[in-house]
Amino acid sequence: MNDEKERARYAARVQAYRIVSRAYFHLPVVVVFLTQQGFGPLATAALLALYGVTAALGDHVVAPLRRRLSLAGCLVAGEAVKLAGLLVLLAPVSTGIAVVSQLLAGLGFCLTAGTDAALASTLLSGERFRTREARTQAGMFLISFAAGVLGAVAYAQYDRAPFLLSALGCAVAALSVLPGGRGGLRAKAAEPGAGAVAATGPGRVPPWQVRLWASYYSVSRAVLLTAYTFLLPLLLFFGERLSVTMFGAVLGLYTLCGLLSVRLSLAWQRRYSATTLFWLSSGAMVLGLLLLVPGGLLATAGGTALLGLAGGTVRPTTMGFLGPAMAGLSDAERQRVTRGLERRQGIVQAVLLIGAGLWLGSGGSAAEAVAGCAVLVVAGQAVAARLVARRPQETGPDGGPEGRAPAASGTPPVSVR
Repeated sequence: MNDEKERARYAARVQAYRIVSRAYFHLPVVVVFLTQQGFGPLATAALLALYGVTAALGDHVVAPLRRRLSLAGCLVAGEAVKLAGLLVLLAPVSTGIAVVSQLLAGLGFCLTAGTDAALASTLLSGERFRTREARTQAGMFLISFAAGVLGAVAYAQYDRAPFLLSALGCAVAALSVLPGGRGGLRAKAAEPGAGAVAATGPGRVPPWQVRLWASYYSVSRAVLLTAYTFLLPLLLFFGERLSVTMFGAVLGLYTLCGLLSVRLSLAWQRRYSATTLFWLSSGAMVLGLLLLVPGGLLATAGGTALLGLAGGTVRPTTMGFLGPAMAGLSDAERQRVTRGLERRQGIVQAVLLIGAGLWLGSGGSAAEAVAGCAVLVVAGQAVAARLVARRPQETGPDGGPEGRAPAASGTPPVSVR
């Protein structure tokens, strides 16, 4: 009985960690901060791209540490690394300081990404886990929105304040997940650490449908996050010249609409189909990007909201088609495909950021860069639409294979820092 109560208390602490660790006070103002520190568009984009590439490819760097640590130990270490990356920015900012900060942020993300969900799944199961997971996901979105707005307000008072607040959030998150009586931070025989992933080997090449839907996900997410982390801040703060507080509130629409669409998308998919969700998601993404091009506060706010709605539906949409396409794959091959989604997204996002930075650096505008993203999205949607059209007749809204989609692992955003 005592062990069960201790387990329940620790599960609540892990839930608190998963929510608090998403308090990204600094995220909306990173581009504004770097620009006001004298970094040009290309340098700013390159720094954001460095984070994305590190987060996507840094698993091999942190793997030795992950193998030595328990799941909780990986989370504590990851938050410590992220905290160090934030505190570095308290020094006078130079190119070296900014590079070190982004590298530390990316490596910290590698240690925590997916680890929190894995730890939560060892503490609860069945309906209790699903209920707790739904509440946790809602909490993540809400704290991301609140932290973003508060971070923008704090930035107006002191430009390092959002980074200090995020560092404090990292410290609180790490303390909340310390295992205490449940064991230490080192891996045990029963808990092989977050880095102990089944070796999948090179394996065979997945079917072309799997490769195309994986590419659809990676490109769509990369475009959305490039807009959210780089182009939207430029449009809102330097284009529309909003106050910092209003800037944070408008950018926060992305997060709030993402929460709404995540909560509605699976219900929609069960009642109707993945095909209709695909068209809704595609339409929201294209229309959202197009609304950003002419400018104006109302159009930009509406475009931001639509991009948030698209952002919350991309993964459920993809899994509605990718899941059935992977039916003939082994567990190891499925794992390789799903783990590769975020890795490819980080690489594509880095390419888009560098491209946008080069365009802006050559005299182009952020609105024109958004238009370029819209063209890329339309091309990708056209390829995906052909796949949808060639799909066999659906079994109906009661939940044939396409009505069931695996839940997301629960990590935000950005390039999330």
